[in-house]
Amino acid sequence: MSPSNCDMGPATAVTPFDIGGWTEAEARAQFVKFRFAENGGEPFCGKCGCVAVSHYKCRPIYKCKGCGSQFSATSGTPWQKRKIKFRKLMYLIACFVDNVQAQTARAICRHIRVQYKTVLLWLHKLRAEIANRAATATPLLSGEVEVDGAYFGGYVRPKNQAKTRKDLRKIPYRANDRALCVVVARQRGDGPIRTWVGKNEIDTRPFVKDAVQRNSVVFTDMAPHWGKLRGKFKLFRINHKRAYCTPEACTNQAETLWALMRVMERVHRHISQNYLDLYAAEAAWTLQKGKRAEGEDFTNLMAWMSRQGRSPLAGYFQGRKRSLPLCKVDGTIEDWKPKPRKGTVTFIDKDAEPIEYKPRRPLAKTWREGFTFLSAEQFLAAPSLVPDHGGVYAVFVRGGQAIFGATGYQDVPQRPVWRHDDADHAYTGETYGLRTRILSHLAGDILVSNLRETLMALQWGGGALPDGPDVEAGRIQAERALTEWMKANILVGYRSCSYVKDVETAILDATASPFNLRRSNPSAYADALQDLRRRFRDDVVSGWAKPEGQPHPRVRR
Repeated sequence: MSPSNCDMGPATAVTPFDIGGWTEAEARAQFVKFRFAENGGEPFCGKCGCVAVSHYKCRPIYKCKGCGSQFSATSGTPWQKRKIKFRKLMYLIACFVDNVQAQTARAICRHIRVQYKTVLLWLHKLRAEIANRAATATPLLSGEVEVDGAYFGGYVRPKNQAKTRKDLRKIPYRANDRALCVVVARQRGDGPIRTWVGKNEIDTRPFVKDAVQRNSVVFTDMAPHWGKLRGKFKLFRINHKRAYCTPEACTNQAETLWALMRVMERVHRHISQNYLDLYAAEAAWTLQKGKRAEGEDFTNLMAWMSRQGRSPLAGYFQGRKRSLPLCKVDGTIEDWKPKPRKGTVTFIDKDAEPIEYKPRRPLAKTWREGFTFLSAEQFLAAPSLVPDHGGVYAVFVRGGQAIFGATGYQDVPQRPVWRHDDADHAYTGETYGLRTRILSHLAGDILVSNLRETLMALQWGGGALPDGPDVEAGRIQAERALTEWMKANILVGYRSCSYVKDVETAILDATASPFNLRRSNPSAYADALQDLRRRFRDDVVSGWAKPEGQPHPRVRR
């Protein structure tokens, strides 16, 4: 039902379904009612508080009759300088309020059809108002209060191979420079919840003392720093190594916050440390939704966002990034930001050796790295130098520019030829048996090696290889002569890796490989070379006797 037929008051529950049927004018009218709810939905001046205002007909703004200032429905509040339409803005808030666990900014931006960054910023602004309200307007916790802490962030991805993995639970391998502790104090029953963020659990102890009323009953785990709460409070402790709950003590209600935050971690995929306190405050606010009346959350958020003053996240995408208010053990607050992931990062301060952090880079930048080079003569003398497992290989030809020029190849500035020492890159392949595949190229047969067939066809078509094989002498003599020529003129580079197809594609996209013919977008040069190989097979290879026991040729690049 539209607001024109049923005028919704400030305390009425608003759902995304309701807002979806509004026009922009109807949404703005409802926004004004929520924004000025303390005056019955009628606009008033935010500077002097005067309720006598004039309405402009040409623009949706007002003018105060007392001080003469002009203002709109969003002036002087965190809504100020919004560019998103009222209908979409209220739909975003309704989705945020209607959610019972977590909803990603990506999902909301698909609903209201705005950029992801816009939704992310407004959600952070809503979380900031919730956190500010919890810190300034929450009364002292009293009665029975449960206190507990949990660590978030600081995950280090284990190495792929088991033999190179380290126990990431132990110093110095865990990344505790980015791990932060969230501490919660929850009053049993329908009482309030407070959250803090510190480097360690002990850092939040002064804040817990100030937030809990004296002589209250406090329940904690067996962490030694909570023992100093005894004296100001009646302290009961639970040993989780023996039980999760006993008749004397239990912290299960406080730990429900961790269950919700773990769900939020999985839904959002990543919670940045700069905003960990905001997500913790949102989780505490979400846990209490069932204790509040329907529609109260929407009304509260609209009221909190309608306060005077700018949002602390104003100018977020102009470079004014937020710092995390980190609790210190002396009772002060420190503005904290994570260190950049560059160079050497010291994970601990206990005389351990610093661990060098190497961020992952795309294959487009690292395709040259990790190659081992050796000549064809070295390889044929000791094939065991090359492991027989997965990887990519590159074949380089000494004097390759002359050979490429004889075949009609022209350099492409966007994909220059890869040079190593005095050799030019001619062919690249991927395989799950490096030694076997390289051996088939250097000492095999043209039926199993496209590279050998290409070289022999070039010699047959115009003598492109100086001192190359005489293809008219027969199969055995031609193959032996080509092998001797490759021993003197070929250089091989190989790199062990897992995703061989991806690495090979990155190499072929970055550098020229004239003898790789089976590409998705063949050029005129590749078509001419394919035609030369086809004529060579029809005119020469078809007349040779096929070697006995020769396996079926493999189709390779």
